Amino acid sequence: MLVSSQSRISPTVLSGAMIAFSVLWFGSALVYYLTNRDSKDGTSGAPVWSLLFLTLIPLTTFLLAPLLIRERRKEGQRLSAIDYCALIAGIAPFAFVSFVVLVNR
Repeated sequence: MLVSSQSRISPTVLSGAMIAFSVLWFGSALVYYLTNRDSKDGTSGAPVWSLLFLTLIPLTTFLLAPLLIRERRKEGQRLSAIDYCALIAGIAPFAFVSFVVLVNR
């Protein structure tokens, strides 16, 4: 099966998607926090979409990061500044959750 070069995903699109997903994750984390501030069990007030984003977005960024690096290497380019920002944005949810877990011990 032949795949044309136009069917590939641009590294710039991958970088933008990772940054957008990170912003969406932090937005859903804020919604989750605000809706569960007065909840006794911790999850009853959270909207389902917020819980869905909190679980799926880190997985998505975890899968997009190697794609971004591979696409840049295929084109023979080095990672740009926006790519580094996207990788940091992809790591940010993991770092934030790790920080919260360590602080609440």
